[in-house]
Parts: sequence; C-alpha cells; structure tokens
Amino acid sequence: MEFGRFLFKSQRTLLLSMIMFKLGILCTAADQCLSSLCQNGGTCLDYMGNYTCLCPRWPVHYTGKDCKELYDPCVYDATCTNCTSTLGTGVYTCHCPVGFAGTNCTLNISRCLSNPCKGGVRSHCVDTVDGYTCHCPPGYGGEECQERIRDCSEEPCHNDATCVGTPDGYVCQCGPGFQGRDCEENIDDCKSVPCQNGAICKDGVNGYQCFCVPGFQGYHCNLDINECASRPCENNGTCANEVDHYECNCLLGFKGVNCEVEIDDCEEQPCQNGASCHDHVGLYTCECVSGYEGHECELDIDECASGPCLNEGNCTDLVNSYECDCTGTGFTGEQCEVDIPECASDPCQNGATCVEGINQYGCVCWPGYEGKNCQVDIDECEPEPCENGGECFQRSELLYYGVLSGLEDREFNYEDAAGFLCHCQPGFAGESCEVNVDECESAPCQNGGSCEDLVNSYWCVCLPGFTGVHCEVDIDECESEPCQNGGSCHDGANAYTCHCVEAEPGEEPWGGHNCDVRLIGCREHLCENGAPCVPILSQEENGNEDSDGDRNELEHGHTCLCPPGFTGKHCGIPTTFSFNTEGYILIQLPPTANRSRAEVDPHHHHVQLRFRTTLPDMLLFYGGAEHYFVSLEIVGTLLKARAGSGKELQATFHLPVNNGDWHEAKVTMDEKLVLRVKGPVCDNDKGCMVENEGHNQLVFFQHGSFPEVYVGGAPQKYLDNTDSRKGFIGCMEDLQVDHHRVLPQDFSLEHIQDMELGCNKTDWCHPDPCHHRGHCIDLWTSFSCECHRPYHGSLCEEEYPSWTFSNEETVSYAAFNINTTDGENFNISFFLRSLNPSGLLLQLRRGRRAYLILYLREGTLVFNSPPTTLFSNSTYFTSGQRELVTVTIRQGQVGFSQAGTQLSLGRVRMERGDVVYIGGLPPGESTAPWGGHFKGCLQDITLDHMQLYPNHTKEECHTHEAYQCYFPNKAENVLDGCVSDEACKTGPCQNGGTCMVTWNEFECTCPMNFSGRRCDTRVWCVSDPCVMGSQCVDLVDGYECLTNATFESNALQFTANGSLVASVTSVSVDIRTRKENGVLLRATNGAEVFCLGLLNSSLLVKLLSGNSLELQAFTSDLPISDGAWHHLHLAMADPLKPVSRWRLTVDGRRVGSTMGTAGNLNFLNDTTVWMAENYTGCLGELRVGGVYLPLVDDQDAPQAARFIRQRGQKPKMGCVGADVCQSQPCLNQGFCQDLWNLLNCSCAPGWEGQFCQRDTDECASGPCAHGTCTDLLADYWCECHKGWGGRDCDEEVDDCLEHSCLNGGSCLDGTGNYHCVCLPGYSGRRCQRRFPPQQCDEDTQCDNGGVCMDGNLGANCTCKPGYTGDWCEAEIDECESSPCLNGATCLDRLNSFQCMCMPGFSGTQCESNRQEQRDRVPWLVVAIPLASLCVLLAVVALVFMVLTARKKRQSEGTYSPSAQEVAGARLEMGSVLKVPPEERLI
Repeated sequence: MEFGRFLFKSQRTLLLSMIMFKLGILCTAADQCLSSLCQNGGTCLDYMGNYTCLCPRWPVHYTGKDCKELYDPCVYDATCTNCTSTLGTGVYTCHCPVGFAGTNCTLNISRCLSNPCKGGVRSHCVDTVDGYTCHCPPGYGGEECQERIRDCSEEPCHNDATCVGTPDGYVCQCGPGFQGRDCEENIDDCKSVPCQNGAICKDGVNGYQCFCVPGFQGYHCNLDINECASRPCENNGTCANEVDHYECNCLLGFKGVNCEVEIDDCEEQPCQNGASCHDHVGLYTCECVSGYEGHECELDIDECASGPCLNEGNCTDLVNSYECDCTGTGFTGEQCEVDIPECASDPCQNGATCVEGINQYGCVCWPGYEGKNCQVDIDECEPEPCENGGECFQRSELLYYGVLSGLEDREFNYEDAAGFLCHCQPGFAGESCEVNVDECESAPCQNGGSCEDLVNSYWCVCLPGFTGVHCEVDIDECESEPCQNGGSCHDGANAYTCHCVEAEPGEEPWGGHNCDVRLIGCREHLCENGAPCVPILSQEENGNEDSDGDRNELEHGHTCLCPPGFTGKHCGIPTTFSFNTEGYILIQLPPTANRSRAEVDPHHHHVQLRFRTTLPDMLLFYGGAEHYFVSLEIVGTLLKARAGSGKELQATFHLPVNNGDWHEAKVTMDEKLVLRVKGPVCDNDKGCMVENEGHNQLVFFQHGSFPEVYVGGAPQKYLDNTDSRKGFIGCMEDLQVDHHRVLPQDFSLEHIQDMELGCNKTDWCHPDPCHHRGHCIDLWTSFSCECHRPYHGSLCEEEYPSWTFSNEETVSYAAFNINTTDGENFNISFFLRSLNPSGLLLQLRRGRRAYLILYLREGTLVFNSPPTTLFSNSTYFTSGQRELVTVTIRQGQVGFSQAGTQLSLGRVRMERGDVVYIGGLPPGESTAPWGGHFKGCLQDITLDHMQLYPNHTKEECHTHEAYQCYFPNKAENVLDGCVSDEACKTGPCQNGGTCMVTWNEFECTCPMNFSGRRCDTRVWCVSDPCVMGSQCVDLVDGYECLTNATFESNALQFTANGSLVASVTSVSVDIRTRKENGVLLRATNGAEVFCLGLLNSSLLVKLLSGNSLELQAFTSDLPISDGAWHHLHLAMADPLKPVSRWRLTVDGRRVGSTMGTAGNLNFLNDTTVWMAENYTGCLGELRVGGVYLPLVDDQDAPQAARFIRQRGQKPKMGCVGADVCQSQPCLNQGFCQDLWNLLNCSCAPGWEGQFCQRDTDECASGPCAHGTCTDLLADYWCECHKGWGGRDCDEEVDDCLEHSCLNGGSCLDGTGNYHCVCLPGYSGRRCQRRFPPQQCDEDTQCDNGGVCMDGNLGANCTCKPGYTGDWCEAEIDECESSPCLNGATCLDRLNSFQCMCMPGFSGTQCESNRQEQRDRVPWLVVAIPLASLCVLLAVVALVFMVLTARKKRQSEGTYSPSAQEVAGARLEMGSVLKVPPEERLI
C-alpha cells in the first residue's frame, strides 16, 4: 500500500515535471506528440508517455480523450436532472420541477415570502418543495387561513341541506342535485353531455333539459327530422334529405332550390352576328339576320357569287350586299352600267363652268381669269394703285383669305376674286392709303403731357417734374441730394421732402426745407417740471419786400411736452389732486345754449383721467342723475364703466388696477360705450379698448343730460346706484370732461369735499411690517397683514405654540370632547414634524368605536374609516421638516391638499359627544395597527372651527376670530414647544467623533481618518498614501493603490505569505495587448500548478490543484489580442464545494471551462506567483481570490490579506503604447490614426493602400454608362456619347428641354435630336412661322404701342423704345446689365433706369465719389474756364450734326433713343429701320 502511494506520488510528480518541461518556464503549449491522436482540430499535450487533447470549442465544441465526442452541456455544465441541450455548443435548458427556478433549478421558490396565510399574526406559513402549508390559529381554516370556521348555529348549509356539527366546525349533508361544503353548488347534470347533435343542455335541480338545433327532435335531440316528407322539389326533381335541410337534384333545363326556375339557354347569347335567340326547354334556336346562316348564324353569305357587276367591274362582298369598283372601265353607276361624259374630269380651273360637247368641252371663266381652261390669273396690282408706299394684294390669291387684313373673316369666292386690296404704311389709311393717321388719338402721353401729331409719329410735351418719350419718367428731385446734414430725401411730384436726422444728446437738431438750419428755439426755453422741449421753425410774412422779393422770414420757437400731472404753456400748472377720505368734486357743465356747436354733441360724452390707488372697490366719477347716468368705478380690483337710461350698458377691463401704479382711463359714450385703459397692465401706445357688445340701440341721452359730473365720489343717493358704493381713496390727475381739461385749482370751495392738492402717499408695505410672515395689504392710508400659518397677530408677530409627543420614548396623547355637531362636512389641518415614518396622528371616536383614523405609514398619510382605507400617495411627510397637512371631508369624499384628488371614503359624520384623540391613545389601548404612538411635534391643530390646545389653559388661548379654543379633557406626556430627544446621551460617535443633536437625531463630526454615521469606518485614502498616478481605494481594514501598467517582458514576483483568509476560488485581470503569446499569471507548489496565459491570441488555462488527479487545460474561443481592454474572470462554478468545474468569462461572456473538476487555488497563499512573463502589453487590476496584486509599491498597506511584490523590474505606470505615427508613415496627405501599437492611415480622396501610396483608379469600376471615362485625382470625368448626359452618362438627354417648340407645338425627343409636331397654321423646325404668314389687321396688333408692318414672311412689329419681343409684349429691363456702380440700387424705368446711390456717391450711375470731389475742389478753379470753352465748341458741333442727321434720316432711317430724348422725347416711327423677321425670331 505504501509502495502504491509512493508510486502514485512519483508518477504525479513526474507527470507535473513533464508538463512543466513541455510548458517551459513561460507556460506555453508544447508540440511533441508522436502522432496526431487528437481529432476534430484538437491540440495534443504529451506527458509521461501519455497525452491530453485540448479540444476545440468553436465553431463546434468537442470533448473526450481524443476529441471525438460532441460536447454535451447537460453532462458537463448543468446540475439539474431534467436537461435538454444542443450538442456541440454550450447551450442547455433546465426544466425545473414545481417550486424551483434558476439556470440550474437550484433556487427554491419560497411561497411564504408573500405572506399568503391570512388569519393575522398567529398564523404560520411553512414552505414546501412545490408550495406552502398554512398552520391556522383556532377559529380559522382553509388553505390560507382565510376562512372563519363556523358552526351549525350560523345555519351555513344551503338548499335545505342538513348541518351536522364536528370538532372542526360542521359538515353539510346535501340533498339531491347539490354539492359543496355548504351545499351551495348545484350539480351540473349537463356535465355528461346527454344532449346529442349539437343541442344545448340547460341544467336544472337534479335534472336537465335539451334544446335541439334545427333538424332534430326528441328528449335527447337524437331523432333526425325528414325535410323531404313535404315533397318540396318541383318539375320532377329528386329530393335528398340532409341534416336540417334538403337538396333537390333537378332535371335538364331546370334550376333553383326547389327546381322551380327554368334555365334560360339564351342567357349566354350563343347566337352571333346580331341573330335573335329563342329559348326552349333544354335547348335554343337562332333566327339569323339577312346575310348570315348556320346553327348560330356564324356563316356570312357571298352576294358576289352571282356576278352582279357589268363592264368588267370588280365586285366586293359586303354584309347582305355587294359593291362594284368601276375604276378604269370608263363606266360608272351601281353596277358600272353608266357611260362617263367628258366634263366629268372637271378640266376647267379657278371655278370656271365646263360646257359638255360632242367628244369635247368648253370653259366659261370668272372675271379676273383667262385662258383655255381659265388657268391665267390677271394681275390687278400691276398699275400700282396703292398710294404713299402702300402694298397691293390681289383678291384672287387664295392664301390671303382668313389671314390678310380685310379678308380675314371672308371665304374665297370666284365671284368676288377680281380686284385688289391696299395695306398702308404706318401713319396712313384709306382704300388707296390716301389718308394720314392721327397718332395722338390714343393719348400716348402720360402724367398730363400734351401730344403733338406728326407724320407717323407724335411728340409729347411734358409737365414740370416728368420726362421720357411718353412723359412716363418721374424726375427724381432727390438725385441732386438737396437734403443736408444727413437728412433723408423723399421724392415727390416736381418737389421733394427732407426728413432731418435726430440730434445727438447735447446738440441742437437741424431743420428747414433742406435740413440746413440749426433749430435754436430751445436754447432759452421755459419748460418746467422736466418737460422736454421741442424746437420748431415757422415762416412769417414780411410786409417790407426786400430787393430779392422774399417776403417770408424764418422764426425759431419751441413747444413744451408736459409730463403727466402738469399742464400749461410751460408745464408749470399741476393737475394732481387726492382723496384721503371719502369725498368728491362737483363739476357743473355750462348749459347747452352757452356752448358752441363743436362742444355739444348729443351722442358723444367723454371723461378722461389718470388715477392710482390700492383699494379694490371705489367710484371714480358719476355723471347724470339716478336713472340716466354714465359712471366709472373699480369693482373687485377691475375697472368697470356703466351707462344707463332705462336700459344699461357695461364695459369691464378684466385686469387689476389697484396695484398703486398710475393708470389712465377714458370713457366715451357715442354709438357704443367705450372704455380705454393705459398703464402697467396695458402699456401699448393706443391702450387697451373695451366696449359693450353691439351698437347702442338701448341707451340714448338727450341734450343736457349731464349738467353735473361728480369726480372721486358722489352724494349718497348716487352712490347707492353704483356697484362699489364707496368714494375714491387715492390720487387723480389730468382730468378732462368733454375734451376740456379741468384744473383742481379752479374749483370753488362749495364744490369740493375732502379733496387735497397734490399726491402724498406713504408706502406702508415697504419695509414689510408683517415680518415676512404674511401678506401686507396697502389700504392707502393704512395697512393690514394677512398672516401665513402658523403665525397670527396684527403684525404676524405671534406664532401658534407647538407640542411634543412621545419625547424620550414616552407615551403621549391628548383627548378632546366635541361639543357641536358638524355633520358630514368638516376639515382637519395641522403642522407636523417627525422623523418616524409611522404613528397615529388623530382618531375620532363615538363611544368605543373609532370611525375616523388619520395615521402615518411609510412616511405618507393614510385615512381609515372602517372598513375603508385610503392612501394619499403624495408627499413624504417624515423628513424632519415642518409640513402642513390639510384634509377636507365633504359628503364622504376625502381631499388631501398634497394629493390634489378626491377619494371616496364612505359616510362619515362628526357629532356632539364624540371624542378626538391626538398623537396616541390612553394606556392600555393598542396603537400597533397604526404604527404606534406618534413621535414628533404638532402645531396649529384645527378641527373644522375648533382650535385644539393639547397642553394649555384657557387664559393662554390665542386664535383666529373664526375659531374657538378647545382644551383637552385629558392629556399625558405632552410637552410645550417642539423639544428634541437627547440623541447624544448614549455616546453614539466612536473613535473620538463629536456628537451634535439635530432634533430627535444625532450627527457625528469624525476625525480625519474615520467616516460613517458613527465614525466607525476607518478611512485610509484621506492621507493620500499611494504614489502619484495611482488611485487609492479604501478597504475595511486598509487600502489598495490601483493603476494600469505597461509591461515589456519584465515579470514581477509576488507572495501572500499565508495572509489570505478566504479560499482562492477566482482569478480576475484587466488586459490590453496586441501580442499573441505570453504568460499573465503562473505559480507552482509541488504537484499543484496554475497558469493563465495567451496562446495564438486566445486565453490558455492550465490548473492542477487540490485532490484532482488530472491536469485541466482549455483555451478560450474568443481572441483578445485586439488592442482593446478586456476583463478576464476565472472562477469555480460552485465555490462552496471542494471540487468544481472552473469557468472563464471575457467581458461578461462565457468563453470556456474545464472538462473535469478541480479544487481551489489555496496553494497560491503559500507560494511564489509570477506575473507578466514574456508578456508585452498593459495590465490593470489583477486579483487572486479578490486580493489585489499591486503594480506599485504599497509596503505600508495595513490590511491583513495582501500580496507583496518580492522582485522584478518595475513596470511603466499607465498604459502607454509606441508612437507609431511619429515617423509620419501615411503618404499623400493621409491621416495617421494611433490605435495603440497599431496605426491606420485614413487616406485623402483619390489614394488607397496601407500607407496611401497608391492612386485610386476611379475608372476601374466603369462608372460611365454611355461614355468614355477619364481618371482624375479623387474623381473621374465622363465624356458622354451623343444623346446622353449626367455625371455617369446614364441619363438620356431630353433635347426638348433645350429646344422647346413654339406656338403650341409638341416636341418629340430622340437620341441626340428632337422633332416638333406643329399645330395647323404653323411650320418651321420649331413651329416658329405662321403658314400662311400672318398679316397685320385689326386682330393682329402689336402690344405697348408697337407698329405692325407686313413683310414677305408675314406681320412684323416695330416696338417703341423700352419694349421688345415678337409683339412688343415685354418691357426691356435696363437694370439687367447692372449699370449702377458702387453698391447703388437700380430702379427699372421705361426705356431708362435710375440709380439710388449709397451715401457718399452721386452721378447718373453713382460713379462719382463726393469725398473725392471735395478733395478736387481746388482744381475746379482751373478746370471751369477750360470746360466752358469746350462746351461752347461742343454745342456748335452738335447743332451741325443734328441738322445733318435729320436730312439723312429722311432717306436712311435710324433711331437713337438717347438722341430722341435729348431732342424732347420726339418719336418718328416711319424712319425706324425694320428688323428682318428671321432675326427677331432667333
């Protein structure tokens, strides 16, 4: 036995030695297997003459000694008994029995967690595997103790059953037809389905009844009814009986349900070629039309068979007829039987008459024609009958009819074909063009210009301020820029207006016609009270005419713009007055007879004033008497105007006006009652207008209806006629009555009552007299405070007392007797302060029965009126702050102020004699159902009209006038004020912490190295023990210094020295690398081995630990050498067991596991652990058994469980990669991206390759569909074949888009060409020509005064200057060429343009710079004489050229718009050179 143990131990040691030799010091895989024993891609590991296969896991997972078997996760992974899986994968599903759940059915579902057992706290729930069992207290029963056990005295048995008593309650002996514990269940006699054939069974007492479906009968509906018994089938049809119906099999020729319908054989129209169909029984016959025959008239009869055509005529067969073709026979007629005469060929032309002869004919010609066949047209235009250059046209020309003027509405007739027509030159008319036309008849001159008629032209003489051929151009008087000093010029008709700029502060403004006069009228102005002065400039006539004849002189003056509250020429007269007590001012209006017509308007009354006040109800003015009046008053803070005379009108401004600010109000009574308001609530310039609905058809005032107007109040008989019924308290100013200003200084003493001049107002509410505990109300002459709860007093200086309940864990309560009956509507309100989430607040009792309970549950309010419980689901009240609770009860509906909703509670009624308990109940009564006694403070407790004082005497009662003080009939342990517990007296703060009471709670101020609520947690990182660059993390007994580090084959050696307390069941590490091989963690201890490394970018795990006999080795199915951070976690599947499978996850994803089981890695507690052997990359947190392996020195860390670094080259802190972009490897402007030890070149457009070294051939993909591709840099260019376009020559060019057809022609697109299909009357490639050519006539006229002239190709329009187009329909845009310079704006005019220059430029085209001109002013002294001489010579030369040009124009004909404008806008249309029609159409 000892030898076997030694042999086994020797073999195990030898096996581990061989494994270590194969793995090497770097723990890598060996390749020394003698033969390929591992199948399906497995990797062989050789040791001790044996081998181990590392089976692949992806895409198919294999297992077994030689990797022959598909991996079954139900065998290796699942721990459940009922398992299904997908072989070759890690996917399995456990089918759990009832009562268990989880991935492996290891989670026992406790049914007792939901407290299913009823019956109160005495019931006990016992969890079982597939359910639970309830142990019920006495008096309860049922599966969940939900039933109250009854006995026979309660007569529990129903339906005349007999009750028999038992120890557990009772048993009911049921009568026939009933069952159940209480015989309450009627036995379903239909359960056995006695009714057949789909019948409905109705259960009865100890019986049933069947309701049959149609077609069946009998007690059980088992008898089928024979529907054929009545012989329903007609016409010898055969009847077949079916379920609930019958079917008739009809004879030939019949159909229908009962064979009652004879089939119409003609319904499908079998007869052809219009034949008539006749129906018979089972058959039909066809009656054919003439020309057809056959059974269905399908055959056409040949009528040519008899040869009816004579004289060799050709016969054509038709339907029921024939046709003879006599062509070439010399005969005609229906059968070619008639001989043709010689005139039949109509040899005579031009409408001549043919005379038949013997073998010959003769022609009788119309006038204007001659020749044997009348073929010669006599030319009537040869003697040139048309005068003044008119054009002659023959009437015999057929093409002129319908086209030529004079023949356009006539058809050609040989009878009228003799003669001619004259088309006159422009300017002439008449049959022979002998009459000169008056061109001024159409009034072409605009803007009042006069017209002078010329030969074929006219001359416009323009009024001052206008120019142009037709006087259409308004001369811009602003072009000379007459406005000075920055003034803007606005052009008018032969005039202009200058708008002067506003003056800068401290400067005098400019004025005058050209803004060239300084306005000095305000230099010594007398405006008072801050009124702004406005200077004015006026003209006065001077009676002494000076030598220049100027009788007007400019006079400077000013106007004062008075601010509100002042008037007069210099704004020195105040208009403000005030009322500090109720009074009024009486204004007596003059009689109507003493007032001017302008002052008296029987339908218009007007009162305007400004006011300020803080009171909500007052009268501003009252005019009239008791039954006819107009008034303005403040009613409920709103301004309201009224007018009455039997009927009443109202207009109300719906915004408050009592805010102490000035408001302006104007009341106008004409067709409507109009109220207009200005002020802070309506600050636009026009104000806010309010008017009554509809026109004033009800109220009408006679002359003198308002002889008296009362302002600020009125006598009592008039006040009683108002809504406010109070006089005005406040200030007024700027009073106007019927548009007349009324000054307070002008009132006589007998018309004044309690009025004062000026406005003296004390701001009562600033500073706040209510101590910021209420709302201050300004009453103009005093103030009042509306206090917020819980404050009271005239200045809110007092506070309702607080009371403390359950101080220092005592039991407190207060009881009050209810002395009045409040019924079903009452309120409960109080302030609450507490930290306890539960507790009884208030209970209302009647006798021993509590009918209304308000308590706290989990920090929220709960309302209970047995058996109803309502939850507020609102504010959390137990935060330690003072919270207001308000509950309203109305007819059984409960409203929580914080919830905002109404909840139904049921009928609750508070009556006299009831008792209310506050904070708890007397000793001996349990408050446990409501969370115990209330602990905290209550303040300002009100129950409807009662103010409750739990611990005060009657002498100390202070409450609102609407409440009564109630004192308790009994109270215990209720303290005055809100008193806190002495929370620090137990010394809760540890480690030298200082305790401070924070109202029923404590707060510990801890020393620097401790934290926690009681200073019981040591804080290590506060002293910053870690080196710079690492992160300190506190542990319970120490700290860790976390950091990332970069390794380059510099291994580290660690040891735990036996400090690990917990079992090592997991290893985790954060890794980032691009290397495919390396060792992350390695350790050996005798026969035990652990290695975690990289093999071909995948993770390799090898371990032999505990009592396991075989080396467990596997690789992950996920490569991780991608340069990204990954979190690896290797752990036992069941760490509570001695041995278990080990599972590996990467970033939370399971990537592998051991095939067998292995124990924990506790040997790492007593051996050397190597990190990062032959590894290049970064490592983060590496933990063994949850204990961190420090990458930096932390020799002073105090925790017990720790790894200490023994030796090894210190790694570089931080994860740092090589600067792969430093050498700028990316060519051709490519951008280098550093991907941590890997670079990526983002190439510029047009380049490709790893380093952007290769030019991209964009033509390689053949992008040009119908063209030739040329490669460019980052682009390509397609030279398209004819007829194709687009970037890729894939779009067929629509030639019709570039060559549109004119005159309604339709364009047909072809490949590379197009074709126009013209409408009748047009021809040409683009249908641009009329055919026959269009001639000038009344319907063919040129637009915009153009002259129509006929030519060889039809009508031709000669346009007036400024127009263009075939018919002169378009105005030429002279601004299209952008003639205006230096940023000027071009305005298009008729045959001209106008430039609106930017400031600093002038000239026709704004080409002159004024500054440059001012700089060149001295040179004008030299240039003026020279320029004058040049102008004189130019004038002489111009006169000579004009005379020469006039003579030349009479023979040649030219036109120059600029020359004609200079000549005075004269237009001679007869001398304009005609433009050929071909050119005009281009």
